[in-house]
Amino acid sequence: MKQKIKIGNFEALCLLINMFCSKLILDFPRYVSEDGGTASWLLVLLISIVVFVVFTFLARIYKKFSDKDILDVAKLAFGEPGKIIAGLLFMLQFLYLVTIVVREFAEDIKVISLTTTPISIIISLFCIGMLTGAFLGIETLCRINALAVPVLSAAFIFILLLSIPRFDSSKIAPWLGPGPAVLIKKAIPNISAYSELTTLLFIIPYLNDKGNYVSIGKYAILASGFFFTVGTLTYTLVYQYPMSTEFFLPLYQLARSIAIGRFLSRIEAIFILVWASSAFLYLSSGLYFVTYMFKKSFGLQTRKPLLIPFTILIFSIAMIPENLYSALRLEMGYYRNYAWIITIIVPLFLVTAASVRAKIERRNKSDEAKSQ
Repeated sequence: MKQKIKIGNFEALCLLINMFCSKLILDFPRYVSEDGGTASWLLVLLISIVVFVVFTFLARIYKKFSDKDILDVAKLAFGEPGKIIAGLLFMLQFLYLVTIVVREFAEDIKVISLTTTPISIIISLFCIGMLTGAFLGIETLCRINALAVPVLSAAFIFILLLSIPRFDSSKIAPWLGPGPAVLIKKAIPNISAYSELTTLLFIIPYLNDKGNYVSIGKYAILASGFFFTVGTLTYTLVYQYPMSTEFFLPLYQLARSIAIGRFLSRIEAIFILVWASSAFLYLSSGLYFVTYMFKKSFGLQTRKPLLIPFTILIFSIAMIPENLYSALRLEMGYYRNYAWIITIIVPLFLVTAASVRAKIERRNKSDEAKSQ
């Protein structure tokens, strides 16, 4: 990533919103229904509040490093080895996530429309698309997100509004679902829904106004929290628990069930457009950050030669799961339970360690100056 790259505040905001909310059109409402039952929307709201509070704290202690990305902070804290280890951690997290998501998207489109097409062909098409997007670079991707996210958001809200006639408030009773204690317990692993928050820590040095990274992160969490909560609430108002845990593509099922009069039917065509656009933007951004993290970790001059090898690696790993269920198990059984550690704990640890080391170095310099 070259220093001449400049990313606007709104562009960065839209990038984060799409990175967060792309999982909403996959299986997010379903798996939070498994954890929260009839109170799944409250679980989502709780998760968003926790992430907002944690980010506010992280942003406060990150201010002194606002001209550096998180790998620069890791280098300040633990030197070159620390930067490499931290970079590999973040890179492996994104590599794992992109691999799972590309398999899930491919399986979903196979079920929806390309029923006779081999899964390898569908994954190949997604890989070609994300390779093209990642080649264009983060500046171009952010600008495309700035154009696409408002349109995708409007289409998403349109689908939710058309679902209102089917609302039944009795379907979200009892209001607290399995109880407050269970909701709090289940909220911790589900923080991984915001695991892409680390992308903000990599683009801070390239923002037009670096000091606005705090407001960008906060608004992205608030906007995504709104979409997560409203989307999940709409889904559970239409499909009562435990039926809400049965559909592998919850919002597609929601769109498919809409039929208002003679002309407002087969709305799922809008969903497929939203779904495909969000998917390609997400995967392109994910591949970009994988190659950027690898490049930055090992001090390489350019990242573009890494695109094809990593695309082949993603394709190869994505072909390992036997079916959609196996891919979902990798996400829910492993990634969702542990990704929050890399998203929240590791950045907090690195920033705290860098702050302590900087303070010690300032004290040592002050002591040396006094002794002279």
